[in-house]
Amino acid sequence: MVEIPDWLSATLASDAAEGQNVLPLELRPIIPGTRVVGPALVVLASQDDNQVIRHVLAETSLSGQVLVVSGHGRSTAATIGGLIALELKQKGCPGVITDGLVRDSAEIRALDLPVWCRGFTPMASNKANPGVIGSPIRIGNAIIHSGDLVIADDDGVVIWPSERLDEYFYKAKRRFDSDQERLRRLRSHD
Repeated sequence: MVEIPDWLSATLASDAAEGQNVLPLELRPIIPGTRVVGPALVVLASQDDNQVIRHVLAETSLSGQVLVVSGHGRSTAATIGGLIALELKQKGCPGVITDGLVRDSAEIRALDLPVWCRGFTPMASNKANPGVIGSPIRIGNAIIHSGDLVIADDDGVVIWPSERLDEYFYKAKRRFDSDQERLRRLRSHD
């Protein structure tokens, strides 16, 4: 994995990818001002069921991997709550992206675990269907594989396919440098 520069944002990631693989805009951070960048660990959950996340916690190393959960786009129950969030954080997970809802949002905020979701609910999920760990998933129009790079901040979530990282880093750096030069010129006129 390449070193992630501090300047990499969702907007630069989207520009580099020409607007591709931007996740649905209703996925918002529950802690404004947070940012997470890292390789994805993808899981497919069943509607209103989060058993797959329990399997991830029991069977998978999460150190440095952003958990990306699909299958909850129509769920009315939570993908995660405060206890699962604590376990994820303890296992080294730097953040969570889900097309579903979360509960115990105050507890998750207190943990300072960056989470992007479509909203909140008090309802707990079922724990019956094992789901799928590691197979490609879809959120919105984006197909996401484990190992793809997740770039998430207040502006949204962008996924860079792992096979295009060098290209996208190059494009993002060029855009960043160009923007910095433009900013320097604009500030010189103050």
